[in-house]
Amino acid sequence: MARTTSAASPTICCTASSSTSAPFVPPRVPACSPAAGDTSGHRFRCSALFLDSVDAALAAHSAPTVEDLSIFLPFNAPRVSACRVAPWLLFASQRVMGTLRVLVPLQMSYFTKSEAEEEEEEVELPACAGAKRIFLRLDERWRLRLPPARLFAALTHLEIRSARVEGSELSALVTTWCPRLKDLYLFVTLCPVSDISIRTESLESLCCRVYNTSRIEVIAPKLERLAVGDIQSFVISAPELAELDWDSHVYDPRRHVFADVGLDRRLRSLKINRDSIAAPLLQRFDSVDELDLDISISQEISGYENFLNKTKKLPKCKTLSVSVQHSQHGLLPIMQHLLKSCSTTRKISVTLNTIGVCGWVSFCPLHCVCRLVENRKIDDIALSSLEEVEVSNFTISQEEVEFIQQLSRCNASVLKRIVIYYKRHPTTSLTKEVCQEACQKVRNKCRQNLKVEFYVYSRM
Repeated sequence: MARTTSAASPTICCTASSSTSAPFVPPRVPACSPAAGDTSGHRFRCSALFLDSVDAALAAHSAPTVEDLSIFLPFNAPRVSACRVAPWLLFASQRVMGTLRVLVPLQMSYFTKSEAEEEEEEVELPACAGAKRIFLRLDERWRLRLPPARLFAALTHLEIRSARVEGSELSALVTTWCPRLKDLYLFVTLCPVSDISIRTESLESLCCRVYNTSRIEVIAPKLERLAVGDIQSFVISAPELAELDWDSHVYDPRRHVFADVGLDRRLRSLKINRDSIAAPLLQRFDSVDELDLDISISQEISGYENFLNKTKKLPKCKTLSVSVQHSQHGLLPIMQHLLKSCSTTRKISVTLNTIGVCGWVSFCPLHCVCRLVENRKIDDIALSSLEEVEVSNFTISQEEVEFIQQLSRCNASVLKRIVIYYKRHPTTSLTKEVCQEACQKVRNKCRQNLKVEFYVYSRM
């Protein structure tokens, strides 16, 4: 394998699939040093030189097949025209027998309004009959054409990021022309607004963030893993679905239909990201092996009450992972409420994401219900199955230490291990004495027969 890197760190890698093939000659990128005060022009010159070197390297490569073709340009590189990338895709369609990766700069957010309104460019994805894995990160202003009757016979993994596509072309590609596709990752915008309909016998994993779609239909009898972003309406038929990653701001059972998902009301994994917690989705399942919740609660009393209502009934789970994002309310009342649903839970992982350098501090109104004494006690909660607790981003604030103390003394007869990852602020000197003092402060609050593991890392 050969690799070349320009001053802006773009990269091209190419691996021949046969030892008898002609060796790949790395493209030579001429030296390019910026003149004083000319960093912008320097970037454009280096980018142009690199693009020319890629074209030359592919033209000179004589091996009939290529196992891996990877072309990377960094995020901050100047914009690349679609017409420069089209020959690379054509080369890949004729030679690649393994993996194709083409990653160009993502700069849509940096464009001025006049630039963003420029006429879009088109680039076609030719049929890559031998490619098994395709990864594309394109310009958001490009329309990626997916012509019909183009067979991707060997393709098992397809990932498309930051491009405009037509819904009908995308539907046809996945449904008809990718008979072996197992993994599909879509981060695209439909142009124009339209529906998508995917029917596939082979798909096992789907990650779907599709904008400008009015409705998505997926019929996939072998689908096991599904990640969904903000989609206005969908119907998913996936009787084998075991893992669901929900990252949408709204869950409406009338518009978000799981036709035959979780008929036994069980999942292997359910992840619900912050601002996405929806009671109907949580209550749809009785049992989840791994439940992962990102929790963000606004400062107002209504924010805390909304959290209580959404999470008043959790599915039974073996592992509960909770990431509390910059909460304005007390840690103890938040965890007390969640732990009431954890009678069958074996492991609890808590990630604390606090504001500032002082650890956990409550900024909610003084009359907030989370401040009531009865809502800050967890030592009387029955956690008869709990074996292990893991706490990350620990800062030894009073609230956090009290949480560990109460948790270690709760009704959890089989709890044997608490693992703490202490987040040291850069201004705190990292000495053996400091670490021992922090560790001992926590150990003194825990019952004697409990194993407490304490790890220290520095926050950058």
